[in-house]
Amino acid sequence: MQGNKLDLSDSEDAYKAMLRVVGNLDGSAVFKDWDATILMVLPGEKPKPILRTIGFNAGRMIAKEDGSYEWVTREVSYYVDLKSGEIINQWHNPITEETVCILDVANDPVSNIFPLPSKDKNNPFAAFTNFDVMGDVSVLRWDVPLKYPNPLPPKEHPEESTGENYVASEHFIFFAGTDDLEKATTTSTDTHYSWARTGPWLPWMELGQTPGYLIYSGHGRKYHSFNELSSQLKAYTLKHYPKFADAPNSFYQPNETSWTYYLKQKKAGNLKSKCK
Repeated sequence: MQGNKLDLSDSEDAYKAMLRVVGNLDGSAVFKDWDATILMVLPGEKPKPILRTIGFNAGRMIAKEDGSYEWVTREVSYYVDLKSGEIINQWHNPITEETVCILDVANDPVSNIFPLPSKDKNNPFAAFTNFDVMGDVSVLRWDVPLKYPNPLPPKEHPEESTGENYVASEHFIFFAGTDDLEKATTTSTDTHYSWARTGPWLPWMELGQTPGYLIYSGHGRKYHSFNELSSQLKAYTLKHYPKFADAPNSFYQPNETSWTYYLKQKKAGNLKSKCK
């Protein structure tokens, strides 16, 4: 720290700044929304926009005695028709020419631990404090490569599985005012961000191991109350997933993903064969 300002080149100060970009150190809930276009990529073909997805993450920072923080969140995302802008529950698959029922994203929890930089250098989030100061605006970039066993193995779920492993990557770029980031007394910093993702076909698309993948290209910002979200997000969430209108109050895992959520709904017999 330099005087009353955080030094973004110092690891401990940058850690504090990162936490304030992501959440609010006073323990209150924050809401980060997104609006993204989903593109279908088939071998040798030009990527084609097929859907939008809109949603939000409701998160809370919980301080630990050692100075680290738990980031406890849940999130929803809904699929939107490109032309009408309406949230939809069915989709015409241009590859199979079949109409399939959409399953919303309703992941609870999606939580992580942000360790102190000096305590756990092996935690991937320990590296997410490298700010690029560009004059009045500073940038924080997170690149998250992913590979782990697919919760939907192809032998058991041939229509929904893209392979034995789930392989994807997510990319976030947060933008915040440099002066705001350097303030030593604030608990939260306003931020806008871009979000990109590459990933496999979604289970409900029923494309199995058809060659190809999806690209997500979107953006969002952070809010300090549920009421600041769009009327479309608020209305649909309160009707279908009301508990997501607030962030969790404690840390719990395992984390939910669209794939584990799909598997749970399938096992429970909750997947729809006729879309309404």
